[in-house]
Amino acid sequence: MSRRPFSWLVPRRVWRILAAVQAVAIGPVALAPAAVAQDLALPRAVIESFADCANCPEMAMLPSGLAMSRRHVTVGQFKIFARETGLQQTGWGCVWQDPKVPQDDEHPVVCVSYQDAKAYADWLSDRTKARYRLPTLGELRYALQAGEMGNYWWGQDVGEGRANCKSCKTPFDGKGTSPAGSFAASPYGLYDLPGNAWQWTSDCKDDACAERILAGGAWSSRPADLRPTATIWNDVTLRFNTYGIRVVKDVD
Repeated sequence: MSRRPFSWLVPRRVWRILAAVQAVAIGPVALAPAAVAQDLALPRAVIESFADCANCPEMAMLPSGLAMSRRHVTVGQFKIFARETGLQQTGWGCVWQDPKVPQDDEHPVVCVSYQDAKAYADWLSDRTKARYRLPTLGELRYALQAGEMGNYWWGQDVGEGRANCKSCKTPFDGKGTSPAGSFAASPYGLYDLPGNAWQWTSDCKDDACAERILAGGAWSSRPADLRPTATIWNDVTLRFNTYGIRVVKDVD
């Protein structure tokens, strides 16, 4: 696995969610807007959320107009995909059913390759007749920043108990994944962004596109790797128990 920093200019315009987002009726299953209370010195926001099916990821509408899953894709959600598609993981890497860290259905699925992640998004598209995909690096960084200007959406320092990483001062430090949504949501209504599991993006490392970029950091990451500027990349076929999935949906 390789790593190198990417230069990134934070947009000068700072998005603030100050009120409820205009309601949009999407999909057959609509969830009531959820007020995300922040135990932080940040604006409270009313987040518009929805799910396109009973076992689909819950999505949040971002100020940009993109819908992003509020949590990592969970073991329980991925299990349905694997059963319906007959997924067989081959090649090098751990397998999602046995990631060598304690997990249940509420934890983010890990030990998934880029190919597995893309296949899940494609299956979700077929199932819902909507366009689901993996986020671009730019979209994931936008979500990580959540309209703030610091190293993390909550400030300049990683602090204590904000996320799941190696030195984030939580009961999970360096031990494995935590149940998705264990920590406070960002101003955009997103959980575990950063931390818990690296998230595959659709961006290629280079023109050959044999390797794809991940961002967001994981349970084994140092705090610096949770910053929006931090990225890693790996072969599209390889799997680690620190690699997970978050999806986006294009909304007309």
